Amino acid sequence: MGNISRLELLVNMGFDHNPFEGCDTETADRMRIRKTVALAVKSHALVSIVGERGSGKTWSAVAALEKLDAELVLIDFADYRRLLITDIEQEMIMTLSDERPMRGKSIRKRQLRRVLGEATRRKQVVVVIEEAHALHGNTIRALKTLRRLDWMGKKDLFTVVLLGQSDPLQNVSEIRLRGDCVRMQGLSAKEAQQYVRNTVGSVFEDAAVDALAGRGIRNYLDLQDAAIRVMGQAWAEGRDKVKKEDVDAVFGAAKAVDNVTKAVPVAADGGNDVLRDVINKRQTETALGMRAAI
Repeated sequence: MGNISRLELLVNMGFDHNPFEGCDTETADRMRIRKTVALAVKSHALVSIVGERGSGKTWSAVAALEKLDAELVLIDFADYRRLLITDIEQEMIMTLSDERPMRGKSIRKRQLRRVLGEATRRKQVVVVIEEAHALHGNTIRALKTLRRLDWMGKKDLFTVVLLGQSDPLQNVSEIRLRGDCVRMQGLSAKEAQQYVRNTVGSVFEDAAVDALAGRGIRNYLDLQDAAIRVMGQAWAEGRDKVKKEDVDAVFGAAKAVDNVTKAVPVAADGGNDVLRDVINKRQTETALGMRAAI
C-alpha cells in the first residue's frame, strides 16, 4: 500500500466518511455484557469487564449503560497506575453535585456520603473506571471500603464497573470473591463477516468478505486493520473492489491468521471519549428538560 494513509485510501476507494466510526453491530459479547451490567446495576455490584484492546468492551459497556436510567461517574485520569481513592472520591462529588470536594479526608467522606445519598434518590449511580488493569491494589481495596458507605439506613449506594485488559480483582484476595468478572470472547467468524459487510462491504466481493472473516480475527481493531490492508492491495492493483485474491495476497492463500494482533491496529476513539460523549449527551438532555419545565 506504500505510504498512503488510511483516510486517503478510504477516499480512493469511494468512501466519503470513515465507515468504521459509529458502526453498531450486535454480538454475543455485547448481549452478555448488556445483561450482566443491567443486573450489576440493580444489585449495586462490583463487576469487571475484561478484554484485549479493541475487543469492544467499552462499546458494549456504553450500550448497556445507555439503556439504563443511571447517573454515570467516569473516572478520567492521565495515569491510572497513580490513581488514588482520593481522586475517585473527588470525581464522584463533582459529577453528582455542584459542590467542590472538601480537603480533609474525614469531612470529604461525610460530604461524599451525603452527595451519594441524595443522588441515589434521583437515579442509580454507576462509577466507571477504564484501564482498570493498571490500578494499584490499594486503590481497589479502598474501593471496597468506599462501597460500604450508607445514607439514612440505605446501603450499597453505587455500582462499580471496571474495564480493563485483565481482571484487576484477581490480585486482591479480599475483593476477588466479592466481585464478578465477565471476559470478552471476541468476534465469531459470522460476526466478523457481518462487521465487514456493515462497514466496508460495499467495496468487497462476497468471496473476499468470507475469506477475510474466515481468518480467525476476533478483534475489532485487528479486523479493521486487516480490511484496510486488503483494500490497499486492491487499490495497488488498480481496482476499487476487493477480491478474494487480495486477501490471499496479504495473508497467504491457505494459511489462517491466528495472531493478527501483531499488526499495528487502526486508530480508534478511546474508551473514555466514548463514555464522555454519553455523559455529555445526558447532561445536555437533562438541561433541556429543565428549561422546558421552567
